[in-house]
Amino acid sequence: MKIQTLSVLNIIAALALAFVIGAVLMLASGYDPASSYYSMLVTPLSDRVYLLSALAFSAPIVLTGLTFALGLKAGLFNIGAEGQVYMGALGAVIAAYFARSLAALPLAFAIGLALAVLWSAVPAVLKMWRGVNEVVSTIMMNWVAYWTVIMAVSTAFANPLQPEESVKTPEAARLTPLIPGTDFTVAVPVAYIVASLMYIFLKYSVWGYRISVSGLNPTAARSYGIKPERAVLAAFALGALTAGLAGVLQVVARPPSYSLMRNLANVYGIGFDGITAAMLGRGHPLGVVLASIFLGVMQEGARHMQIEAGTPFEFVRVVQGLIILLLAVQVLRRP
Repeated sequence: MKIQTLSVLNIIAALALAFVIGAVLMLASGYDPASSYYSMLVTPLSDRVYLLSALAFSAPIVLTGLTFALGLKAGLFNIGAEGQVYMGALGAVIAAYFARSLAALPLAFAIGLALAVLWSAVPAVLKMWRGVNEVVSTIMMNWVAYWTVIMAVSTAFANPLQPEESVKTPEAARLTPLIPGTDFTVAVPVAYIVASLMYIFLKYSVWGYRISVSGLNPTAARSYGIKPERAVLAAFALGALTAGLAGVLQVVARPPSYSLMRNLANVYGIGFDGITAAMLGRGHPLGVVLASIFLGVMQEGARHMQIEAGTPFEFVRVVQGLIILLLAVQVLRRP
């Protein structure tokens, strides 16, 4: 109980310090931090439409946060969710290109998840067979995915009527808002359900136990007949499924475009937001959900901050970067 209390206090301290430093930077840049933070954190909670939009922003962050959290359980620093999101989104675009009916929906999930898992197989195999550090390999795979998907969206899968985006998901295959006039689609409850299932998997399943034990002590795991290499492979594959799902949902369940932007603007950064969520949530699936909602509020608030306070959106990214840095320092200081 004492350890958990200290953990919560550490998170609160990191958040407070990040916002204080952010305020100093705003003042130095000529912006009002009080007005900016009010628009960022309070305005999204003042209206139902804004709050539902914040929850919509949180959904993909939950899924990529689970990717990173699952990696931590297996003793990995897997930052490949970003590239796997791109591949999941590309799978949805491919499905929309070949199927112009309701069939595009199941095809999007099938292709998107398969591409994401295949993309994660490269760093997984390099880790197991050659001991390549997953940080290096996943970063490289993220960039390869980024430029590969941009090339695909700009050429073969470009929308001839709107060249700034890919072909659109057919209307029959779109997951439209559950509440009219909002961005709240089935993607939100799906993300939260996946997080709950991940918690059950890690806490109660045999494979969840194997992943956790392998991450804590590979040598002890082997003495119990557990093969850490298989646990690593399972963590990479499951993490790719959640990240790929985030990419698919950003295309088939994200109004108004239901497509992939040519510059990947509607998927860019989701994987890195997931790292923030996982670190804030201390790697716990349900903690990731709470942290993702907080980050979703910040993203929704960023739009209001620009309009109401005139503060650039980039300051939200500055605060998020500070949060990651401060939490990482806490992790590195552990004995």
